[in-house]
Amino acid sequence: MITMQKITNEPGVRAQRLDIIQVMRAVAAAMVVALHANINWEFTLFPLHALRLGAGVDLFFVISGFVIVYASRPYFAARGGRSAFLLRRLLRIVPLYWFVLTLRVIALAGAAFLGVKAFPPLQAILTSYLFIPYDAMGYGDAYPFPIVDLGWTLNYEMFFYAVFAAFIFLPLERAVLATASVLFVAVLSGPVFNLPLPFSFWLQPIILEFVAGMVLAVLFLRGVRISPLIGAGMALCGLAVWTFLELYMFGAPCGPGCYSFSRLLVFGGGAILLMAAATLTRGIALPRFAQPLAALGDSSYALYLLHPFIFLGFKAVLGGFTLPQGWSNLAFLVVVASTVAIAHAFHIFIEMPANAWLRDRLITPRRKVATS
Repeated sequence: MITMQKITNEPGVRAQRLDIIQVMRAVAAAMVVALHANINWEFTLFPLHALRLGAGVDLFFVISGFVIVYASRPYFAARGGRSAFLLRRLLRIVPLYWFVLTLRVIALAGAAFLGVKAFPPLQAILTSYLFIPYDAMGYGDAYPFPIVDLGWTLNYEMFFYAVFAAFIFLPLERAVLATASVLFVAVLSGPVFNLPLPFSFWLQPIILEFVAGMVLAVLFLRGVRISPLIGAGMALCGLAVWTFLELYMFGAPCGPGCYSFSRLLVFGGGAILLMAAATLTRGIALPRFAQPLAALGDSSYALYLLHPFIFLGFKAVLGGFTLPQGWSNLAFLVVVASTVAIAHAFHIFIEMPANAWLRDRLITPRRKVATS
């Protein structure tokens, strides 16, 4: 049964922390980490591909659409709302990404100095820093990855933020409708006009996963709730979509690196169903034993960006050892668990203090000027 519940305006409720969403963010990041760890330390106890680990990115996108609407409530139709929204988003995304990107550029400079690898052209470096899709890795225009290849997802994030910010001067639901309409029309019309980069990348169907998250946020804020039975059914359906449907069933062969309608239907479809169950199920709560996992959601961004660098350390340590047959499973588990722990420690001791320092200097002064 689907019901409507009264939404209270009490500050404590409106500022509630959705711990179950935090856990899903942690799960999404861990899926990507496990996918990449399996390349170096093969896990053989069961086929990891059955878990559709690449769909962690799609789950991230749906969560992002939800969180952006939910967290931006004070900015809709508010004076200075657009600049406040953009500043907070930039402070959340840019510092860590630029830190990681700079490390990568320094490493490439060292490799070029030693004659191991050519240094990337200036255009590749600038577009990577500015979140503009460009084929910096040599994969072709179909896969315009930046110098830090994981940054392709952030190129979508930043484009979504730009479109969303354009309509944040409207009331919440109108802003969501306008953003969704523009993205739908753009995605459908993109192939007609055969647009070049960067628009051919930005306007791929995968961008509609953000739209699905926004719609779920509107339903959540309106008080739409479903019964636990329906919620459980939706969650199981989401897992079934990931498990039993193949991307090639809905179009040309397409791997996790593509962004087509087949990915939107399979990877995105499962993510949307899981998010709908997590956000709309009536009375859902995180079990006490799982509540510590919610803290890992805060460090999911650091985990996503840092795990390739952490893997390099493990490869340097383990590369000198010949693992006995079957020990790769243990190595995989140790590496994944240790990577999660290291990224979480980095988030607590480095990322959080750095972000607080930036907020104190860029956001707090703006508040004082606005209230003076």
